[in-house]
Amino acid sequence: MECYFVSPDDADPSDHDDDSGLGVVTLPLGLLARHGARVLNPSAVPVANGWPTPKTTVYRTRTLLVPPRLQQDQPLGSINELLATRVGMQLVPVRPDYRASRGPIPAVPPVTMVLKQVPRPGQAPLPVDAWTALTALRDAVDQGDIPDVSKSDVQGISLEHLMRGGTLTGSPEIHGSPEIHGSPEIHGSAGYFSASGDSRIPVQVYLDAPYRRSVTECEDDYGRRPVVAVLDTGVRMHPWLGVVPEEGTPPYTTVPDASVQVNQGMQDVIYATGQAAQQAGDEPRVLIADPWDRPVTSDPLVGEVNDALGHGTAIAGIFRQAVPAATVLSLRIMHSDDIVYEGDLVTALNLVSAQVTLAQDPARPRPDLMVDAVSLSCGYFCESAQDVTYTSVLKGAIDELLAQGVMIVAAAGNSSVRRRYYPAAFADAPRPDGTLPVISVGALNPNCSRAVFSDDGRWVTAWASGAMVITTFPTDVNGALQPASEEHANGHHRRTREGLDPDDFRSGFVCWSGTSFAAPALAAWLTQAMLAAALDDGLKLSGPTAADAVARAIHAITRRQQQES
Repeated sequence: MECYFVSPDDADPSDHDDDSGLGVVTLPLGLLARHGARVLNPSAVPVANGWPTPKTTVYRTRTLLVPPRLQQDQPLGSINELLATRVGMQLVPVRPDYRASRGPIPAVPPVTMVLKQVPRPGQAPLPVDAWTALTALRDAVDQGDIPDVSKSDVQGISLEHLMRGGTLTGSPEIHGSPEIHGSPEIHGSAGYFSASGDSRIPVQVYLDAPYRRSVTECEDDYGRRPVVAVLDTGVRMHPWLGVVPEEGTPPYTTVPDASVQVNQGMQDVIYATGQAAQQAGDEPRVLIADPWDRPVTSDPLVGEVNDALGHGTAIAGIFRQAVPAATVLSLRIMHSDDIVYEGDLVTALNLVSAQVTLAQDPARPRPDLMVDAVSLSCGYFCESAQDVTYTSVLKGAIDELLAQGVMIVAAAGNSSVRRRYYPAAFADAPRPDGTLPVISVGALNPNCSRAVFSDDGRWVTAWASGAMVITTFPTDVNGALQPASEEHANGHHRRTREGLDPDDFRSGFVCWSGTSFAAPALAAWLTQAMLAAALDDGLKLSGPTAADAVARAIHAITRRQQQES
């Protein structure tokens, strides 16, 4: 059994979700400072009357996520007048320059807005802080103090969470955390790490790359080649994926019809949006300039391989193995230190949705632009699960893709808690029959038991292999750690024997663990079920409408569920 789905009706009655403050990793101050973030301490922050008491979360201090409709002059003017009077801040729109974008994908309205300090006569300035600004808006709208702005409008404004990837790491950033290292539930995760303290273990594979059908074969059998978007660290060179070195900058390129493709136009929009936020005052902010996974190390003097380096390559390798006919559309939103800005994720999802809109244009459909699934291996713990369903800008972006018939498969996280982890926890949101749900995926051990590190709870709707997974890894990564070695004299010759070099990955393959790998595994199997339905049931992928796409996706999910019974 490779995976299984869980219905809430079938859950253990004693099972329950725990939305307490547990599960938030205590991130190092250096990491928070690098990305302009802080940890929300519920006992030390203001709370608006009648609004939920917050739980611990990690958020970016100078930004809020604001729906584009609230960025128009009239509502924004009222919002800024209130913020200036109450807390000495204002929201600055982000105005990207898309003229340098190298692609046909239309630009999408930015959802990130930047907070700046403004003087208040006779009062000391307050430090710029997104939670303070959001609380002021919530208080004011309850009192009717913001003209032309309703409570539902303010419910649409949210913190920009600092998200993390869904892999186990041996970094001191995690291993030294009292919430993890001191927990008996997590301490057992040591079995998934190498002796060096890293969960990435280089391995050798004696297999050829799985056979990949040609474009013509895919068109004949399925209607077209399936496409899965992976929003992650980007990729690096590997022969199975068709990512090869290129002289100069950028350092890589993809061969035609390779397993992995990038969209430079989309990547340019992500960069331009981040650059505009930085210019509007979002400092510090680390920009993502291109689709390629780098740098190898954030500290050349130490030389340790960054926590998330190779993450996107490993995920792409799972699709190469489990559904080799598919193309992975790789979009880079994750930094190599395992951090994702929620606003960058929303931008990337909106870009995928814009491409799907072009694919489903009734006047001129373009099935070749269709995206069938999105694989997400990152997430955050929300400060309030009670109102996340209507405050989250992220949920709106995901709902739009689901309505277009794009499957969303998200990792459940690795904190070994029941606290809801988003976007995976959107899986338990009520949905009418005939619509697509988010699928949240926990990790199974090789023997199909649930992995000790995996998050759990009634909001986890599926489980798939995610522990000790063998997959691809960049062939140009060799860190600073050295193997143990012995020298032996034999006459006039000296022979050296070495132990395993724990961060030399030039074999191109890795053993790695995390719900990060369970999510793409299930996404791959669902895509494979979609291809089987195209052959057996006539549900060709060339059907251009959103209704066609929804029908294909629901059929694939049902088919996979039936295979398990």
